[in-house]
Amino acid sequence: MDAIRIIKDEHFAIAAVLHALRFQIRAVKDGAPPDFVLLHAILDYIVSYPDRWHHPKEDKFLFAAVRRRSAEADALIGKLEREHALGYPMIETLKRQLVCYEAGDPGAREAFFATAESYATFEYAHLQTEEEQLLPLAERLLTAEDWAAIDAAFQENDNPLFGIKPKDEAERLYQRILALAPAPIGYAPAGR
Repeated sequence: MDAIRIIKDEHFAIAAVLHALRFQIRAVKDGAPPDFVLLHAILDYIVSYPDRWHHPKEDKFLFAAVRRRSAEADALIGKLEREHALGYPMIETLKRQLVCYEAGDPGAREAFFATAESYATFEYAHLQTEEEQLLPLAERLLTAEDWAAIDAAFQENDNPLFGIKPKDEAERLYQRILALAPAPIGYAPAGR
């Protein structure tokens, strides 16, 4: 079941980006200057990957297959689909708030910080629900044939709807975020 590994890997990358967002906010609250380039890259990643690529595949392939096998997960899947739908407007709000924050608008910094924290908390809980509730249910309910179709969907690299290679674009953005984000205190990569 390659799809489970891929989903968990994608969740790890999303969580790492959310951590970078929270880290940057904490640093600014502690007196560091805001790194607007990093903050824009983080929001670009969230829009480019989870919202345009990862969540739609979960909805179309994983959730649909589980629904076909049993009504047992209908409430859970409905909740996860609503959360997917709620995530995009939250990111659009964050993007607008970041522009206002960068422009120095009164109250924009606090509004951005509050929305960013709400979004990160929301998304972490969503990822946890998928991994702790939905994936074990899918492992129990789905057949090898179901998994073959889901695996193929998650291994696919091109998305003709957007005319891009989302995994390549997401990887570039992810690497950019890693390069822009400061290393955790007490950590120095080899060779530094």
